[in-house]
Amino acid sequence: MGAHEVTVMTGQPPALRTARLASLVLGLLVALCGCVGPSWSDTDYEEKVANTAEAARSAVQTARLVVEAAEDGKAPGPYTARALSDAETALTSIATHIGAVQPPTTHATALRSRVTSLLTECRTALAELRIAARDGRFDELARLAEPLPRLASRLKRLEELRPT
Repeated sequence: MGAHEVTVMTGQPPALRTARLASLVLGLLVALCGCVGPSWSDTDYEEKVANTAEAARSAVQTARLVVEAAEDGKAPGPYTARALSDAETALTSIATHIGAVQPPTTHATALRSRVTSLLTECRTALAELRIAARDGRFDELARLAEPLPRLASRLKRLEELRPT
């Protein structure tokens, strides 16, 4: 058998398997984030924000991986468009869940503004990537993905709010 036949028989290329695994992890984080309930203290609210930031960072990092795979020619166009759409959908769900939690204090209200503003920036960046991919403008993905590392870093800082 030739190398091509082995690839077909064993499944997908490694980059595609990695991206699918990242999507699975992202889905699990979104499911966990879906368990957001009322918040009765600043500590509880900070933990919800930290969990939200972790799930959102996963969506942003998934988009980064997909863009890198597309740039390397390891992710076909339709898969790239779908994976970016899925990351955006996950992020929208994450933002909706934290937005529904009533902040218990003025401190938490200020934190809510901070996290929702950051999530809006992330959603905008992922929407731009999705739109470009669906339009077939794959040559623009690297440029459009430039804000993602900075956004991921800012989300990481919010994860550090998690009480120890």
